[in-house]
Amino acid sequence: MTLNQKIRKNLWACMVPAAIAVGLTACDDGSISSSSSNESATVTRTRAMPTGAGTGVLMNSPVSGVSYTASSGKKGVTNEKGHFDFNYGDTVEFKLGGLTLGKVRGTPVVTPMDLAEGDDKKLLNLLVLLQSLDTDGDASNGITITEEAAAAVSNAIKLNSDPEAFASSAELQSVLEAAGIEHAAKTTDDARAHFMISGVTTLSTQLWVNYNDSTAYVLRVSSDDSGEYLQGQATPDDSCDENRVCGGRTIIQAGVEHGVAKATEFDTRGFKILGETTIDTNLKAGLSDPGPTRRVRTDGLDLINTDIVTVQRERAQKSVFGEMFHIAKPIELSDENEVVEKEIKETRLSRIDNDPTGIVGAWAYDADVIKTKTLVFFPNNRMLLIDPVGEATRENQARCAKPGVEFASYNYNKGSNQLKISGFTYNTDGCIGFSGSDGAHGFTINPDGNTAKLEKHGEEPVTVYRISG
Repeated sequence: MTLNQKIRKNLWACMVPAAIAVGLTACDDGSISSSSSNESATVTRTRAMPTGAGTGVLMNSPVSGVSYTASSGKKGVTNEKGHFDFNYGDTVEFKLGGLTLGKVRGTPVVTPMDLAEGDDKKLLNLLVLLQSLDTDGDASNGITITEEAAAAVSNAIKLNSDPEAFASSAELQSVLEAAGIEHAAKTTDDARAHFMISGVTTLSTQLWVNYNDSTAYVLRVSSDDSGEYLQGQATPDDSCDENRVCGGRTIIQAGVEHGVAKATEFDTRGFKILGETTIDTNLKAGLSDPGPTRRVRTDGLDLINTDIVTVQRERAQKSVFGEMFHIAKPIELSDENEVVEKEIKETRLSRIDNDPTGIVGAWAYDADVIKTKTLVFFPNNRMLLIDPVGEATRENQARCAKPGVEFASYNYNKGSNQLKISGFTYNTDGCIGFSGSDGAHGFTINPDGNTAKLEKHGEEPVTVYRISG
């Protein structure tokens, strides 16, 4: 039987990570609602959207020389850093000469993915056009478009045409000649390869988090273009995949993941990012197992995950066993012409909260290394310890130390420099971390707010470094 497929755009725009979205239920208006597959309590958090003036960057590499007009009246030309000005809530139109590149919501990061508005042909043609107009032909050092080059572009350029034909078109060649650009137009392969590099580097602008009173998820990507990343999550065990097809074994669990991420393909929804891991204790969660249709991108405010999933149907449970374990069967079609309906599910992580003089934020044991113990203190008095190393600090820990995470409540008194941690919901790092020690710990933040001295019972004091903000 041939299965027909129909994809509907049903964006669940909620603040939950794709790796754990199978265990979370979303609600609207920027809030989140968490409930695991084993029916844990629901907690909701609402994130305030920015207001007022903002500065964005037009990215392939940073693109200068593109005209913009915001609905608030702000307008200009992107500068050498690709910057443009807008007010949050604006629609911003980008143009080269007489050609409109696209109209998008004003955000801190705008890429050709946003300008393409769901058209894969337009996306690739935008990449070819912008990179071909670069004055030195080397997009790795930024894309600079001169006034002459911008003025030479007209609406004779058809961004929805076949990309291979567009790259070799007479219209594009005439623009290059009028602009005095001597290098050849970029091929689609060249344009695609360069843009692929930005798939991971744009994620390094922030630490990305999702948290509530019951769960937490953190992703950190190195800013040195290496693609190195560290991920920690404290979430319930789950035996169901993104389509809610469930089996008898756990496929997602609380843990830590470290490795090198790279983009392997892209479309207008984002990049397919694959992590090659050195440590992976969370099973199929995270970047190590992205699935065939999961895509990731950022608008500078959120890390946006989308996936194409099967639309769920009501299932009649015919046994107590089936009711308890939600064993899924293949969808039964009434005939060969019935459509298997799919939908695009969108889930988001937000930028990390940071108090520059307080404890809220992220702290690393080594300021220059990604693969290091990392403490994340959230504003709701929850903390996540991510330990990709698992080294014992005391002799009696040698046999039980392992990489993992701890998720617990905390109380911090800045006046007395006392940090109390209790109520561990998750503890997968064995006998190390805070779970192996009792009482209050010392946590003294330096006046500049960038470092702190951590004094745990039975261990030598260590300096931790603020990596958020």
